[in-house]
Amino acid sequence: HSGLISQDEFRRETLRLYGVTCEEDLILGATILEAHGNNVAFFPGVKETLLMLKERGYYLGIITDTAHSISQKIAWFEKGGFGDVWDTIISSFELETTKPDPRIYHAALQQLGVPPQEAVFVGHKPSELDGARSVGMHTVAFNHDLGAQAEVFIENFGDLIDLPLLVGDAAHA
Repeated sequence: HSGLISQDEFRRETLRLYGVTCEEDLILGATILEAHGNNVAFFPGVKETLLMLKERGYYLGIITDTAHSISQKIAWFEKGGFGDVWDTIISSFELETTKPDPRIYHAALQQLGVPPQEAVFVGHKPSELDGARSVGMHTVAFNHDLGAQAEVFIENFGDLIDLPLLVGDAAHA
């Protein structure tokens, strides 16, 4: 995720860890892992919620720990019907650092021209929520892992629409 090796190198090394050594099997295994990685499904209400937030004038951004290219991620989002809503996309692979490093959050805030206290970070891992909070962002936990701490916890992605954090006239997401 930090951009030190390519996605293909990662797949091949992962297969080697499981004992795959034959070149033909490495090629087939890498192809299967790539297909699996591109099989992306979205939670119910994601498209509608993002489109509504965008319509209401919120900035929308992604801070992602990923080994996938931004163009590949956008292609997934386009298939989901919301590829064009993003005002910023910050990738760990391209920035060569991962959450909770403050630089990854600051990169998004800087691109948007938004101070941290006016931003809301939606996440699921305790470390990424802690990282957002450490730079002064508001936090919302969705589909969260055990131990996650946030100002707000939501069960359905659509619950973002009515959050008091987003009702203020200065809030940005």
